[in-house]
Amino acid sequence: MILGIQIAQQVKEYLKHGVIQNAVNVPSVSHEEYLVLQPFIVLAERLGAFLAQTSEGTIEEISVRYSGHIAEGKTELIRNAAIKGILNQGLEEEVNLVNAAAIAASRGLRVHEASQPKSSRGESVISIFLKTSQEEHFVKGTVLHGNMPRLLHVDGIDVEAPLERDLIYMRNRDVPGVIGRVGTILGEHQINIANFSLGRPTEGSSAEASGTPREAVAVVHVDGQVPETVLAVLRKVPAVQRAKAIRLF
Repeated sequence: MILGIQIAQQVKEYLKHGVIQNAVNVPSVSHEEYLVLQPFIVLAERLGAFLAQTSEGTIEEISVRYSGHIAEGKTELIRNAAIKGILNQGLEEEVNLVNAAAIAASRGLRVHEASQPKSSRGESVISIFLKTSQEEHFVKGTVLHGNMPRLLHVDGIDVEAPLERDLIYMRNRDVPGVIGRVGTILGEHQINIANFSLGRPTEGSSAEASGTPREAVAVVHVDGQVPETVLAVLRKVPAVQRAKAIRLF
């Protein structure tokens, strides 16, 4: 949990006698409260970083929603972690857990929050919506086994994948042969696949009813950073519509 260690070290700078005190946009948080929040702070930052790296255009709006027991507590640090994850992908100015909301406001970004204490999945889920000048994207995630951030959903498609280290994010037409071709290309470039997660719309979607191939999502966890030259080869596969390298540390 490299990112978790970094966040803990960062927040420690603001801890005095076990609490965060007198920070703008961040309420006082005890050490015990922080221990509960910390896995979700990591999750929110990684979801935000994932969104920012998969999106095109200038950021205009960020919405964060909490469901489950995490929605009943202090969520400002989680919100700031999501903003931090998004903004640190494109700004030279360092964004941290304390100044994230202020930097977003200074840049005219709209930031919204919503809470739903009850969760249909019986767990705490963080959802983040990102609107840019070109597109909109939406992700959901949760924490498994106490400290494992997990992606659950991307743009209307359920896909479960670990949120850590190096990933390839793809959007493709749901047709035979895509998985095999992707695996072959990565193997030819000596890129080892650690995990291959797939998702597609539920049965009976509008695309399926019209007879056109559904759009699917693939999140490929790999050992090491993926060069742009390899992504360019992946994008040449006829069914692949988007392929991006994501780094989450």
